[in-house]
Amino acid sequence: MNYRLHRIKLTWNFIILIVLLTSFNTVFAGEGIQGITQVEGTEFEVGEQFTVQYILKSVGQRLQGNYQISGNNFGELEVLGQNSGNSTSIINGSISQEVTITYYLKSKKIGVFKIPGIQFILNGKEYPCQDKTVQIIKQKKDSGINGDLILKLKSTKSSVYIGEPFRIDLHWYSAFQTKGFRMKELPKFDGFIVKTIPSETKNKIRTINGKKYLTNKDFSFILTPIKTGKTTLPAVKGDMYLTTGRGFFTQTETQEITSNRLTVDVKPLPIAESGITQPVIVGNFKAKSTCDKKELNVNDAVTIRITISGSGNLNTLNDLTINFPSAFETLPATVKDNIKTNLNGINGSKTFEFVAIPRQPGEFKIPPITLWAFNPKKKKYYDIKTTPINIKVTGAGKGDIQPYISSGGGKKVELQGSDIRYLNKIENLSNDQRSSFTGSFAHLMLIIFSVLGFGVGVFGFRKRILSKDQIKSNNKSKAKKVAKKYLKNAEKEIAGDKSKFYALVDEAINSYLLGKLMIDRSQLKKETIITHLKNQMVEEHLINQTIKVSNDCKMARFSPIVLSPKEMYAEAERIIHELETQLKR
Repeated sequence: MNYRLHRIKLTWNFIILIVLLTSFNTVFAGEGIQGITQVEGTEFEVGEQFTVQYILKSVGQRLQGNYQISGNNFGELEVLGQNSGNSTSIINGSISQEVTITYYLKSKKIGVFKIPGIQFILNGKEYPCQDKTVQIIKQKKDSGINGDLILKLKSTKSSVYIGEPFRIDLHWYSAFQTKGFRMKELPKFDGFIVKTIPSETKNKIRTINGKKYLTNKDFSFILTPIKTGKTTLPAVKGDMYLTTGRGFFTQTETQEITSNRLTVDVKPLPIAESGITQPVIVGNFKAKSTCDKKELNVNDAVTIRITISGSGNLNTLNDLTINFPSAFETLPATVKDNIKTNLNGINGSKTFEFVAIPRQPGEFKIPPITLWAFNPKKKKYYDIKTTPINIKVTGAGKGDIQPYISSGGGKKVELQGSDIRYLNKIENLSNDQRSSFTGSFAHLMLIIFSVLGFGVGVFGFRKRILSKDQIKSNNKSKAKKVAKKYLKNAEKEIAGDKSKFYALVDEAINSYLLGKLMIDRSQLKKETIITHLKNQMVEEHLINQTIKVSNDCKMARFSPIVLSPKEMYAEAERIIHELETQLKR
């Protein structure tokens, strides 16, 4: 009996030990210390104060000992002040600790400045922070700022050449306590290629004409004109969320505001001199050519890369051609983009890769390419040239290789050896030359089974078509279940990936509508949904709420919204429940 109790006791001790070891690994999994740099924005005006924070963050353990810092030399940026602080939090048994050093900076001149990444030194070990850059621009003249709520479009240029990128900023100003701003929909700039850049700046208080405003730049738009003429850009509409009341009685009121309209004069490029060929790109560019082999054997492949880099409308350049000698067979060029759009415009590089195969030995010269561009600042054309490439091909060409057509260098098809052999012409096919299979029993059975198989296939296809309505009916009955599945996945992301959360909530509503309304995804449009819901006697206010939540989820990728993720989740859940009730009537 005692032996049995002893075994039970040992078993329980072993289980407890395993649980403790698992808990220990869970607590200390992912622990580490790292340095982080945070800047409140990327663009500031001359004389404007901005903050830089350096954070030493520890996860899974406490920061033991005294720390030191090095590398805090800000160069031409003026340091207005400094403070430090620390915080500790414990979540699900895991401890996190942060030490934060804050610097208040400003610049007296325009330009791009480096924010150095300092090093935290703790117990003899260095924890580096990242370098950052900020752009300092000249002070803006806030003309036309009158009233209590203003939404204003500001353009970096009022006159541009076709193909010349420029920037438009969307600013808002509020003389009231404001919780936030949300653009109703992205504006449609007809005649322009548009790239939208959400702002990374924080709200700030500014005094304009003796009046204090809370203000921010919410969006920037990089526009590339594709047609000439004077164009009036559309006004932008948005909602300002104002805070009213105090303490327990605080409420949020929505006020719609509309921006001004801007007129931009898009000029055609000047008349080109003779010899200037299309395409012409607009901006400041340079070209570089590289070759992976300067010497190779016949029938080996050589890769030539042409890289065009700079700033301007580089994304409109789609094709380049190299005039290879006729002894080369070429493959279509592949294009690799490394183009970025930011507050400075469009910049980066585009690389064209040409793979060529020499079919004859010899020494060949790959001619340079010439591309024409227009510099809008200097208002003149200039050429972009690569250097010629010399290639030596050794070995002997084979006599039985395939014929080829050169890519631009040659004008005709070259025959090598016995590349093309003529077919013998047969006038009559005698009985001796016919196959023994023709007319045999196996031949007849094959024909019969082919006909039967075709009939079965047609019958099955018709049955499949007839079952589509049944499939839609099944989807209708499962619509709520599928929507709940998406909402359950979204609930897991409430405190995690916000972009994924809003995408899942949007998909929950979309999948519910697809199933209940028995429509295809290609019909998932605002007008179609409204029509179907009205036909099924759904109340108008619920239809509007459904469309609004879906739009809010899409806009959340570009702009902060007033509803928190928890509130958005609850709203989507309520809407699906009410739709379920009304669609059953």
